[in-house]
Amino acid sequence: MNSNQSIETTNESELDRITSSSESASRIWAATDRHTRAAALEAIANALDADADALVLVAGQETNLTEARLRSELKRTSFQLRLFAEVLHEGSYLDVRIDHADSDWPMGAPRPDLRRILQPLGPVLVFAASNFPSAFSVAGGDTASALAAGCSVIVKAHSGHPALSAKVSGLVQDALARAGAPSGIFQTIFGTESGRAVLTDSRIKAGSFTGSIQGGRALFNLAQSRPEPIPFYGELGSSNPVFVTQAAVENRSEQIVAEFIASFTLGAGQFCTKPGILLVPDSSDIPELLAQSTLPPAARLLNDRIHTGYLASLADVSSAAEWLNASTERHAEPPAPSLLITSVETVLSNVKDLTAEVFGPAALVVRYQHEEQLI
Repeated sequence: MNSNQSIETTNESELDRITSSSESASRIWAATDRHTRAAALEAIANALDADADALVLVAGQETNLTEARLRSELKRTSFQLRLFAEVLHEGSYLDVRIDHADSDWPMGAPRPDLRRILQPLGPVLVFAASNFPSAFSVAGGDTASALAAGCSVIVKAHSGHPALSAKVSGLVQDALARAGAPSGIFQTIFGTESGRAVLTDSRIKAGSFTGSIQGGRALFNLAQSRPEPIPFYGELGSSNPVFVTQAAVENRSEQIVAEFIASFTLGAGQFCTKPGILLVPDSSDIPELLAQSTLPPAARLLNDRIHTGYLASLADVSSAAEWLNASTERHAEPPAPSLLITSVETVLSNVKDLTAEVFGPAALVVRYQHEEQLI
């Protein structure tokens, strides 16, 4: 597997300094005009594009993702930044509402001048994702949107790509400094406990996370258990069940099989949108078609931790289901794609193991007798 650079966990005193400077910078940044913030986002995008070759090299060393995938994702990342810059220039995101004073207001007294505009919340803590080392990481969409809104950002880097996180963080900080942004407007911390500590700090006013249900729920609970609960925006994993009706089977069973295989193996199954469960009529030929199909070749997973977690999840599912494809390399390194099969009755009696997300190239086929069982 890949070998990640070890970066020291951010200590308590440094966390306090970072959070304090983020709070101070946020007040200054919130007072800047939207065109200034747009220029800063464009500067970050330009910096990422200018250093693309080096970023792709480091990302490939840490994540096992292909160069083509990494270049495409980096392009998406700079596009996101420029998109938010365009939104800032356009201005309607502020949702400005103005009700002018009306001396003839027919409610017994003149109506005062009433105005409303959206305001920045304050410092935002962004938890980076593992499977999108650029677009959902240090300079990803959550960072771009928070900076665009006028908030300072602290990113909790993901342990799966620490060297890339440090390099991107430096590029972002340099770009913001050249654009005239205040010191402390963007910073990065390392370590799981560091992230938890900052999330509970009263100076943080919002949090975001992309990742597993277990991890996201734990962080959400922390955010809500504070004396002053804060908004927590989580994009969490799912088993993403696909329901196939008898009519669909009769019309396009081969198409369903081909598209399902392509989807559950895309990116070695490491997308939160991966369809992990396929429910089909008991009389359907889809299981047989799947068993006869040639699955894509094995691909390395992002890192050792994800590989270990995948094998553990696969073991949980296989304890209550049968193998549909006869691969002998499903536990190999890299693991070959795997298909399992069971009945809807078995799923209902083993809900925890059989409906949990399996992050990797595996899917479960579930036979049902009548469509009422799908409700």
